[in-house]
Amino acid sequence: MARTLDDALDQLRRDPAHPVRTRVDGMVVEVRVVREVPVDRTAVEVFEQVGPWAGETTDEILAILAEARRRGSRREVPGL
Repeated sequence: MARTLDDALDQLRRDPAHPVRTRVDGMVVEVRVVREVPVDRTAVEVFEQVGPWAGETTDEILAILAEARRRGSRREVPGL
């Protein structure tokens, strides 16, 4: 555990892959480096790139929900 917040930041500069804990005003805090993700596209652009939904149709989803309500909202999911 780092002695001060400045010590924690120094440790992160030396090894940004590992979070560092320190105590600040009686609280133990963990400081870590996060990758900055540039926002160069809007959500609309991302969804356009992903393309249309290729899963269940609206009618199939409604049938699944109706069956779940009938069973008391407990649906088994294969493979989980």
